[in-house]
Amino acid sequence: MTVMDLLRGVRPASDEAPDDGAPGDGPREVAPWLPGPLRDVLVGLLTGLLSLLVVVVVTVLGWMLDPRDGGSLAEPLGAASSLWLLVQGAHLGAGAATIAFVPLLLGAMTVLVAARGAARALEDADPDDELVADALPRSVVAVASRWWVGYAVAVALAAALTLAGSLPLRWVTLVLPAVVVPALGLVVALRRLSASGDVLGSRLDGSAIPESVRRAWSPALRGLLTLLGLGALLVLVAVVVRWESVAGLQAEVGGGFFGGLLLLAAQVGALPNLALWALSFLAGPGFSVVDGAHVSLNGSSTGLMPLIPVLGAVPEPGEYPWFAWLLTLVPVLVGGLIGRRSLKAVARLSSMRTKVSVAAVASLIVALAVGVLDAVAGGSLGAYRLADVGAPALWLTLALGAELLVGALLVVLWDAWRLRR
Repeated sequence: MTVMDLLRGVRPASDEAPDDGAPGDGPREVAPWLPGPLRDVLVGLLTGLLSLLVVVVVTVLGWMLDPRDGGSLAEPLGAASSLWLLVQGAHLGAGAATIAFVPLLLGAMTVLVAARGAARALEDADPDDELVADALPRSVVAVASRWWVGYAVAVALAAALTLAGSLPLRWVTLVLPAVVVPALGLVVALRRLSASGDVLGSRLDGSAIPESVRRAWSPALRGLLTLLGLGALLVLVAVVVRWESVAGLQAEVGGGFFGGLLLLAAQVGALPNLALWALSFLAGPGFSVVDGAHVSLNGSSTGLMPLIPVLGAVPEPGEYPWFAWLLTLVPVLVGGLIGRRSLKAVARLSSMRTKVSVAAVASLIVALAVGVLDAVAGGSLGAYRLADVGAPALWLTLALGAELLVGALLVVLWDAWRLRR
C-alpha cells in the first residue's frame, strides 16, 4: 500500500449505484466515516507522519544492522525525527555546534509529499464558494487550514521524539518545517487545483503582477534550471577527475554495504547544494569547505576537511592562472540564454524598453532564486571550523545577478541592432 493509498482511504468514497438501484442515474455520495473537519486534519497528520515514517524505517534498519551496546530503540527514533526536521529546514545542535545543512533534493521531496497530501485534502473543497478577500474560496481556505493543523501536529510529534535522540533541536527553527514546507505544499496543490477551474481570486491569479514580471517567469525558470544543471555537471566532472580521492574517503569512512548506501543517498540528496557551490565558483565568490579551506577562481587553499567522500573532489591547494577568471563567462552566456528567451516572450516589434525590462527582471529573478536556495540550504556542519560552510549567499546573488544581466542585455542590444539594419 502506497502513501497515496493511505491518504485516499480517509477521503469520502462514492458509490456508482443510484438511489433507486437503477443503473445510469449518476453517483451517490456515501457517508464518510469521519466528519469533514476531522478528516482534513487527519489527512494533514498522515501526510507528515508517512513522510517521517520513511526516514524512521531507514534509520531503524541501519541501527538494527549495527546496534550500539546499551542502546535502545528510542535513540534511532529520535535521530530519525531530527533528520526529518533537518531535511525540512530545522537546525540541530547544542552549545556552539549547529548543523544547518538542508539537502535540497530531499527537502524538495518532502514538499512534493506535502503537496500530494494537500491536494488530497482539497478534493472536497468547493471552488465555487464565496471568496475570502478576493483570494481563495472560503471552503478552500477552511480545508487548507485544517490540513495545515494536522501537518503541524506531525511536526510537533517529531519534535517531541527528538528528545529521545542525541541530535538536539534548535526549537526556534521549527518555523520552517511547521510553516514554510506545508505552505509550499499548499501552493503547489492550489496551482494544480486552479489548472482545472477558476479557484484563485484577483489577488492571487496574477493579474496584479506587472506585465514584465509575468513575461519574465518562463525565461527565468529556464535560466535557473540551466544554471543548476551546469553546477551539477561541474560537480560530477570533479568527482570523476578526482575519483581516487573520493573512493579513498569512502573506504576510510566504511559503514558496510547498508551504511555506504545511506551515505551515497545523502550525498545525492545534497547534489543541488554542491551545484550551488559550483555556481559560486563560476561566478567568482567561491565557497568554503571548512574555515581555512576556500576555493575560488583565485585558487584553492588547504584545510582539514570532514570525512565526506564527495569533498574529495575539491581541487588540490594552489593558485590558478589568470585565465581561470574566464569561467565567469559561463554565467554571462546563461544570461544570454535568458535574454534570448525573454525576446521570445514578447512581441517581435515591442519597444526596446519592454524587451530590456523583461530580460532584466528575468535575470534578477534567477539571481534572487539562487541566493534564496543557498540561504535555505544552510551553511554549518558543526562548530568552529565547520561553522561556516558553503557559498556566501549575498555575494553569490550580487555577482551572479551582474553577470546574468550583462549577458541578457547584450543579447537584447544585439537584437535591436539587427532590427535597425
